[in-house]
Amino acid sequence: MGKKPKHRGAAKLTGARDIGALLLRPAKAAVTPAPNQNGDSASASSAEQLLDELDDFPDTGGLHSVSSDEDNDLPSTKGDIKALLCNIRSLFAADMAVLREEIHTVEGRMRKTEAESQGLAAHCVQLEAHNTELQRAQALLTTRLDAMEDRHRRRNVKIRGVPETVTQEGIQGYLGRLLASLLTPQQMKTALTDGSYRIPRAARAPADTPRDIILQFQTQTGQATFMAAVRGKASHLFETASLSFFQDLSRPTLLWRSLLKPLTTALRQASVPYRWAFPRSLLITHKGASTRVTDPSEIDSVLTALGLTPRQEQANTDQRPKTQHTWDVANVRPFQPVTTGASSSTAYKAQRANRHLADT
Repeated sequence: MGKKPKHRGAAKLTGARDIGALLLRPAKAAVTPAPNQNGDSASASSAEQLLDELDDFPDTGGLHSVSSDEDNDLPSTKGDIKALLCNIRSLFAADMAVLREEIHTVEGRMRKTEAESQGLAAHCVQLEAHNTELQRAQALLTTRLDAMEDRHRRRNVKIRGVPETVTQEGIQGYLGRLLASLLTPQQMKTALTDGSYRIPRAARAPADTPRDIILQFQTQTGQATFMAAVRGKASHLFETASLSFFQDLSRPTLLWRSLLKPLTTALRQASVPYRWAFPRSLLITHKGASTRVTDPSEIDSVLTALGLTPRQEQANTDQRPKTQHTWDVANVRPFQPVTTGASSSTAYKAQRANRHLADT
């Protein structure tokens, strides 16, 4: 007896899932034949049919083997993930090695740079200290230079208001007549002059302003005698000209004295005697005691010690008009006392900058 026809769905079954479905599928009565001559039962015929279908099932290499196309649809296993990571690591291994080497190189350079920076910082601290000391020394030298200039000018008197009609040839005779009108014959013997000349007009002075005249005495005693004779006179009328007399001082010293103006104003209002001392100091005599002022920052403490009006209150009460010309000290460089530390640098720079402006 021939083989029974195969089930039409058997050719489409693939994989373990289809085989299991085939094994569990119940036999249908339509394909179950009657018992044969040898007395075989229906169950034997069904088993034979199932074996025939299994024989015709395509060989897939085992239940755990699948085709490459079907492998793409299956979920990844740990082995697949590990293999994938190994492949990625092998691809970037060379680049990571180069990057790691570059990082080590940069790290070494950074450490070297940090070490050099620390050394430079320490060196900068030393240079700053040296520079501060150098600036202090330069400021001290500048102050001493100004003192030497003032010492050289101590025999001079500045006369303002002499008309320009008095020529250089006639200045000596004009000043001789002026001295005779101010000094006694006995004083004239000590107040011997050594020469005279006009100085350039100040940069901001009006064009019609007469140039000042410098009168040089042979000795400081003669200069002091002349200044004592004109002290207390705001102006002196001589030959139709109103003359004023000043000490010939350096520009820094003039500005230093202008900074002490609040103190001198209070002293004059209180009738407290004072005098300027060399090189830069103000001597005050009050109630039998002498006080020396050398720094403008001492004004408030000195006024308080003398029992006079402080500067803040004095500014509100002093309404006297100013008689000093604005162009007198227009080019005067600021005076800065010699100090230590960082402030000496500022003082020196201010002196140098204003000296340059004054010279130009």
